[in-house]
This record gives sequence, structure tokens and C-alpha cells, in this order.
Amino acid sequence: MFPILLVLFMFGGGLLVRLTTRTAEPLRDYAYTPMVSILLPVFNEGAHVMETIGSILRCDWPADKLEIIAIDDCSSDDSFDYIAQAQSRCPQVKASRNDTNCGKHVTLARALKQSRGEVLICIDSDCIFDKAVIRELVACFADPEVGAVGGNIGITNVNDNAFTVCQALVYYMSFQVGKMLQNIHGRVFCISGCLFAVRRPLFEEVESEIKNRNWFGMQVRDGEDRYMTHAILMRGWKTKVNPHAHCWTAAPTKMKQLFSQQIRWRRSGLRDLFWTWARLPRHIAVMGLPALLTALVPETFTVLWSLFILSTVPVFGVAAAVGTVVTAFLTFCAVFVVAALGYNLSIDRLAPGSIRIRYPVVAAGAGAWFFMDSLLITLIALSTFDVGAWGTREGTPKKQSA
Repeated sequence: MFPILLVLFMFGGGLLVRLTTRTAEPLRDYAYTPMVSILLPVFNEGAHVMETIGSILRCDWPADKLEIIAIDDCSSDDSFDYIAQAQSRCPQVKASRNDTNCGKHVTLARALKQSRGEVLICIDSDCIFDKAVIRELVACFADPEVGAVGGNIGITNVNDNAFTVCQALVYYMSFQVGKMLQNIHGRVFCISGCLFAVRRPLFEEVESEIKNRNWFGMQVRDGEDRYMTHAILMRGWKTKVNPHAHCWTAAPTKMKQLFSQQIRWRRSGLRDLFWTWARLPRHIAVMGLPALLTALVPETFTVLWSLFILSTVPVFGVAAAVGTVVTAFLTFCAVFVVAALGYNLSIDRLAPGSIRIRYPVVAAGAGAWFFMDSLLITLIALSTFDVGAWGTREGTPKKQSA
């Protein structure tokens, strides 16, 4: 039952902080209006990228202080045609494309070189902005100690099936609740690459480190958002999430897509965990032990719990192992149904504009997936660190005509 207690502590504690105090609220100054560059890597997004660009252009931000650097990463569809159309219609948009498929971070680095902004906002190509999101993100840089800021990521297709309900709940529990305990210390350990605002000098400083990172000599292309957050923290800067900065993205609707995404995320999280343990004294000196524990305890226990479940078979026998798994499985399902009810009750206050869960009972399936994610995907990720592909944003490298 310890995983359940850990979930209740992390998310229950975060919800209590979020609803009853302002200690997790980032300092904001809306008078700060620097030049902002939106770095938009595009891969096989098709016409939907026009919705993304349109939502950015509708934001409450001065037009003369906003630019969108859209780079197509060698898509196999007509994505480049759409961003070229956007460029022809709006002088704030700059469109180009890579000669070969490079992955997200290399594309972001190329967008950086074309940009002029003092503040850079890295996003995904299916990200839909709330009107106030740029203002909310940039206002947090009024705190001179803050190096990077994230926002609240919502789901546009919440009610498609149990997978999308799962993603909506996990995102909501993470961005609106779970990260609030880290926000208190100014030590958010992973800002989502879907909405990642950073000071330009910092991005330029860490860019080569992120590009050249490896895992025992194997080049790593996934998890650039988590690694960049970590690199910024280790330079003594604060990282925060502003829960009032809202954007929305589509969640995977099929098992294969969701599985690929979760494996990629878990490999990234585990690499980050092992890097942290390997440099523990340095991390304690830079971040302080209380802030560090908010990241180390949940991630470490996820690994240990997976190994514990495996050990029940040889130690206690098959029957005990099955009983342990079934009990944990059913409890996860129940917790997620309760979480769905809480989501519906609080979403209008905490994340206005987001979609309610139509049938909270479907969240039992989300709990089942989260159980598998905590157990099975962790074990698979531990066994497949030699897989270096980016995953859902990567195609077959090929030459494109100009």
C-alpha cells in the first residue's frame, strides 16, 4: 500500500498547498514585456499546426514583441506547406525546414539561432495557447532568480477513451497539484517541453550540453526538456510552474502511441534519477536536501517498488505475488475514480477552459494503466536504455527538396 500512500502524500499535499495558501504561487510582474520568440519544431502535424500558430497570434501580447520561428523537421506530410502559408500571411512567422530529420532538440537549437527574443518559449507543434499564456509565463521572470518557467498542460480530447482520461488526470495531478510542492522551493525538476519558457542566455549556455549528452557513450535524443530543466537547476537558477499559464495538447488515443510515449518519458526520468544519485553531494549543495527529496523519493520508490513486486514470486510464492498485484491494481483503479471526481469539482477554479471528464468511472481504466505504467513500463525502461530514438516525433531520415 505504500505506493498509494506516496501518491496521496504527493498529490494530496500539493492540492492542500494549492487550495489553501499562496506559497506555491510564482512571483509575477505583468509590466515586464520583453521580446518573445516562440520556438516551434514541426513534424507531421499537417493542418493542425495552423491552429497552433493562430492561438499564439491571438495571445494578449504586443505584436511587435512576438515572433514565431517554425521549423519543419523533414515531415513526410504537408506540414511545411502550412507553416509557409502562415509566413506569407503574417510577418511574425518565420518558416523553414531541416534537410534531414534531426529530432526535437536539434530543431530547437536551429530555431534559437534564427530568433531575436530575450525570452524563448519552446513548444510542441500541436500546442494550443490560452490567450493569457505568454503574459503569465513572462511575468514570472520578474523574479531575477528564475531561469525557466512552465505552465499547465491540459488535454483537448479528454473523453475519447480511457487512455485520454488517464492522460488528462495525470497531467492535471502533475501540473496543478503535484509540482506545487516543488514550486515552494523553486526547484521544479521537469518543465514540460510542451510549454517551456527560458531566458535566452541560459538556453544558449546549456544548448551544447544537451545536444552532446550521452548514456555510457550512447547519444541520447529523448527527454531534452527534463535534462534542460536539470541543467538550469544545477547552475543555481530557480525553475517554476505557473499553474495560471494554460495550454492544451492532444493525448494519444491508441495503446501503441501511449506505450511509446510513456516508455520514452520513463527512460528519461530514470536516466535523470541515476544521474542525480551519482552526483548527490553536488545536488544537495546546490539545491538543498528538502527540495531534492521531492524529486528523489517518488522516482526512487517507483524503481524499488517494481523490483519488490518481482521479488515476491521467488520469496513468497506465486499466490502471494498475485495477491499483492491484484490488491495494488484495484486500489489504483479506485484512487483514479476518486481523482476524476476531484478533477471535475476543481477544474473550473484551477484550470478554466479545460474539459470535464464525462464518465468518472472510466478513470478506473486510467488507474489500471497508471498501475502498469508504474510497474511494467519501469521494468521495460530499465532494460532498454540502449534505445536512443526520439520516438513520437521522429521519422526516417531523408533528404527533402528545397
